[in-house]
Amino acid sequence: MLPPIAIQRLYAYEGPNIFGPRPGVLLRARCDRDRADRVRAAIKDGAQFIGLVIAYLEVTAQPVGEGYLVAASFATGAPQLGAELCAYVVAGIDAEARGDHEWDRDGPLFALQARRRAEVLPVAALQLLAEAQRRDLPGFVRADGQLQLGYGARGWSCALAPLRERGAVTPSPPWERIGRIPIVAVTGGPGRAASVARFAAELESLGVRPGVLDGADFAATRTLLADPCTEALVVGLDTGAILRHGVAFDGCELAVISDRGDETPPDADDDEEWLRALGVPMLLAAQPARINLSDPRLLPLVPYAPHGVLAL
Repeated sequence: MLPPIAIQRLYAYEGPNIFGPRPGVLLRARCDRDRADRVRAAIKDGAQFIGLVIAYLEVTAQPVGEGYLVAASFATGAPQLGAELCAYVVAGIDAEARGDHEWDRDGPLFALQARRRAEVLPVAALQLLAEAQRRDLPGFVRADGQLQLGYGARGWSCALAPLRERGAVTPSPPWERIGRIPIVAVTGGPGRAASVARFAAELESLGVRPGVLDGADFAATRTLLADPCTEALVVGLDTGAILRHGVAFDGCELAVISDRGDETPPDADDDEEWLRALGVPMLLAAQPARINLSDPRLLPLVPYAPHGVLAL
């Protein structure tokens, strides 16, 4: 007998992902019956209570075996908090369905509300991010508590803590030198490392010494993007990390897809999600995507390349 509801997947996307270009959350839950409406209402009510801004909420249900698979996704600027809200929602619906009157409904919700308030960026930081967005410049909060504008050698950062103090003055970044660096994003299976090495060598032949990393997850990529020594970047992205967290940049110069590989990553529900993960950087690239067209399993990506495709 199936439980009323149980989490199958819960991902917090910190960047562009297989569902869209914005940070957000994916919840997939196995249910004993169609509980899509209850999940939708609980997410909306919970988000409103804790003050979490969400957008593009979609909730669907489809029969699977003896029960249903309920999938919910939404965009939010605080994906980790959104994922914890979804975990709370599932626990609450399960307790409700089982008639558990001792389940603490209010405590976890107030804790999430307090956390959301503690994580709110100071007004000065919000102003800087808004100005960066107006100038089409990337901006993000680093793991070390710094606000980062721009990437690598064309980046600028400042500590957030002083901006929270009363009477804090908004810093004046050197906007004229803040910008982006060339990024070559490579996805694939066994052939990915060779493609990373090849494109790194091509940049070096042009007199550019890029930062190079293969098998990178979200955090490792962000670290390189915040490093003032990074003048360019060639990064081989771990497929599982794309599926779990998305990618760490909002745009790149070139996307390369070397091959698909032989085994579906455990973080993908099916081969379609696997393929979509490989193609995420392609949707963010300024140039035609370089795809290994000799791998027929990659051909379904070709029509979705916004600037066309060149053979790898």
